[in-house]
Amino acid sequence: MSRKQIWQIVGLLVVIGIIVALFVWFVDLAAVGRVLQTAVPTYLLLASLLLVLGLLFYAWRWRLLLGNKPTLLQTFHASNIGHAGNIIVPARAGEAMRIVVLGRGGAVSYTEATSSFVVERLFEQLMRLLALVTAVAVGAGITLSPGSILGGVAVLVAAFAGIQWLVRRRERVLARWPSALAKLPRITEAGARRTLTDLLDNLTAVSEPKQLARVMGTSLLAWGCFWGFFYVTLLALGQGFPPEERLAVSLGALALSPPSAPTQPGIFHASVVVPLAAVGFDEVALTAYAVLLHILEMVWMIGLAMWGLVQSGLSVGAMLQREEATDLQ
Repeated sequence: MSRKQIWQIVGLLVVIGIIVALFVWFVDLAAVGRVLQTAVPTYLLLASLLLVLGLLFYAWRWRLLLGNKPTLLQTFHASNIGHAGNIIVPARAGEAMRIVVLGRGGAVSYTEATSSFVVERLFEQLMRLLALVTAVAVGAGITLSPGSILGGVAVLVAAFAGIQWLVRRRERVLARWPSALAKLPRITEAGARRTLTDLLDNLTAVSEPKQLARVMGTSLLAWGCFWGFFYVTLLALGQGFPPEERLAVSLGALALSPPSAPTQPGIFHASVVVPLAAVGFDEVALTAYAVLLHILEMVWMIGLAMWGLVQSGLSVGAMLQREEATDLQ
């Protein structure tokens, strides 16, 4: 890694340390511990199953975005390594890790994997907006003005309209854009052309009605399982939340910090607890809920990532070196 990357990681670790320290200072850990002791093991097993199923559908969608070139097991392993990387390494290094793992497998190029990630983010934001709007509708207490909702929808509509525009003007884009992008530092015209070609191939495939329906279907299945994971984990806490709050809390927590965008301890808890506690939900119960959610995510994502590393024959150091080498190309 470069010196700049090292200092970025150090800085983020300091921020995480401050968040954890504040968390310990302000939270009644004894009360949180008492709530966690009530967790029902049967519900935790069911929640774990739903989480793994969600990760499987998430990997299936990525495979669809790549034109079914890699196997489902390849995208599953790469996704899980990326999720674990995001939990362990600051600066969301896991996103680059999963691209490296998949590109190294040989089924797709690094540029194909990268371009599919760009498209995937659009569908993730769509699912996140849907979860947030649903949470508001069922009474999560999160305030969203009509302008905020319309603004989010407008951004997504503009993004999908941009996809159609790029697909229809493919030849013009490939003729003009590479030379313009080559004027930027560390970008060559050949590299820009290769990346744009892969991106346009992915966009063309996704823009077809049947493929779009498949991608949307797997997105809904993945997020449906993720919501089931959040809801059943909440049920595992027994009396932590009254029945009338459970749907709103689980949907609100899902929208704020979904399993498809895992983060480090402290950041995850703050993302879930602070907004929901601010609108009136019990802070102690929310903290116990966030702790339990994150423990399950870490256990399964890191465990599945270790399996993926064994299957791929990669080490974390090799991935980081490959990431840096790819950036310099």
